Amino acid sequence: MALNILVVIAVLYSVYFCRTLLLPIFVSGFIALFSSPLVRFLADFKIPHALAAALVVILLVLVLGLTCVFLVGPAAHWLDSLPALGDKLTAHINGWSDQFKLLRSQVMPDANGDSNAIGSALETIIFSALSLVAGTTAMLLVQVAAVFVITYFFLVYGDNLMRNFVRAQSSFAEKKKAVIIFQTVRDDISRYALLISIINLGLGLATACVMAVLGVEDPFLWGALAAILNFAPYIGPLVLSVILTAVGFLEYNTWGMALIVPGSFLLLNFIESQLVTPTVLGQRFNMNPLLVVLWMFAWGWLWGVVGLLIAIPLLVCFKILASHLNLIGCWINILDGDIARQ
Repeated sequence: MALNILVVIAVLYSVYFCRTLLLPIFVSGFIALFSSPLVRFLADFKIPHALAAALVVILLVLVLGLTCVFLVGPAAHWLDSLPALGDKLTAHINGWSDQFKLLRSQVMPDANGDSNAIGSALETIIFSALSLVAGTTAMLLVQVAAVFVITYFFLVYGDNLMRNFVRAQSSFAEKKKAVIIFQTVRDDISRYALLISIINLGLGLATACVMAVLGVEDPFLWGALAAILNFAPYIGPLVLSVILTAVGFLEYNTWGMALIVPGSFLLLNFIESQLVTPTVLGQRFNMNPLLVVLWMFAWGWLWGVVGLLIAIPLLVCFKILASHLNLIGCWINILDGDIARQ
């Protein structure tokens, strides 16, 4: 038991301190699983496998580049609006402080009544965040380039690696079993990655349309954020709801109208999470919400924002592998979200 605990600690230590190396590999693996059906589709038209993989990677680079070019302007605009948000919040807090001045003086007689400190604190947080982003931009670009390079090699040589593993098996029965397991796991993971991406894209488009109807500026920016952050269930939508609350406050200046903006998104997210996703994915990929949240917090601590985004795909991959390879036996049932329905 003690040895197992030491092994877990050693693995966590390695994953944390090797994140710069491991992050591009993990992300590349997920992208390769998502795009491998497209590579096989192109290969059916007698296109060489290496060329088909190159075309898919080029397409991914173009999509990412065009998306960044399309969204960088609106994102910069809203970053410039953050000080204005701080001023508006300060003004509202000043109004509230007048109403509760007597109560505050009785409860906290030594409290400082200068509410402008909140605006200063917000400004400090904003500039600190911008400095952090500027300082990590170069490393981010290097890692993005590494992701696409590794993705290409996954797409070209991933199947060859598996074929070599199959050849290494001693008997025909073991080779057949290895092929079946590999194809089943690959198809299940690719199916999940494709379906969840389509669902999140649909949520993003629906969010953009609703924001446009509400008259919120730059609706496609919020749609893109909704699609990306929905890869981190519960936490991602919560973060976007807070952001949309601030956006609604800037747009409408009153809390009543401002709450309509995040409320509309939360309604869409409820429909997606409770109706669309269970219907499309079925109970096979359903997992316990408590374990999902704990898993995301763990990977968020290990690898930051990217860890949050890849935590659930990683958990799904682990569940698929564990179920087919019988890695943890009956313990796999702990991951299930609703035993009563099964």
